[in-house]
Amino acid sequence: MTKRLSTAKSGKSAGAKRSSRRAEQIFNRLVTEIVAGAIPAGLPMREAKMARQWGVSRTPMREAVRRVAEFGLLTLRHNRAPLVRAFTAREAEGLYKMREVLELLAFKEAWDHIPPRLIRDLRRRARRILNLKSDDRIDACLLLDENLHRAWIDHCQNPWLTQSLQRIWTYICIFRRFMARDPELVRQSYEDHCRILKTLGAAGPQAGLNALRLHIRRSGAAVRAVVAAR
Repeated sequence: MTKRLSTAKSGKSAGAKRSSRRAEQIFNRLVTEIVAGAIPAGLPMREAKMARQWGVSRTPMREAVRRVAEFGLLTLRHNRAPLVRAFTAREAEGLYKMREVLELLAFKEAWDHIPPRLIRDLRRRARRILNLKSDDRIDACLLLDENLHRAWIDHCQNPWLTQSLQRIWTYICIFRRFMARDPELVRQSYEDHCRILKTLGAAGPQAGLNALRLHIRRSGAAVRAVVAAR
């Protein structure tokens, strides 16, 4: 009897782990598709239909949807399909204010810890962008944007700060999709990044902090304008 109970418990435990892993996979895919715009903002997301399309069962899909809602990308509604969240200009402003405070702190704390080889690599990437065609240049600028900001987010030696900024960057990626449609905004962002890159490895972080602050405020103003227009 004891052996049977043990086997039954083991089977349930293994099943629970598989379901948890599946929910994690669905969660990651949902976040990725929302950030990429594949699941449009403001529209209902029907769990049953999506579960059929993705070839998964309802249980892990429901768990993943709950987690995405907790993450702030879905709005749950009683007896109705959840909505993909559409951000307001005021919410965007609040996000960028918080981003400025936390990212400037990360930049300052990471100043002595960013590897010189990483700085050299980022500068090479920035220079190569000038020789790319327009379509390729936008993609390269977005990649430089992400890699550059991650330099201080990942090296600030403060896991709490890193974790908070990683979450903020999930939302930043949503807004970047709209910014990338405007070549002038992409150009301005690239120039901001080049100014920040010039400060890395210098005697002190103040010039970099000033350049980063200006960049975040410009980005925030552009995002607010885009969101308000939508």
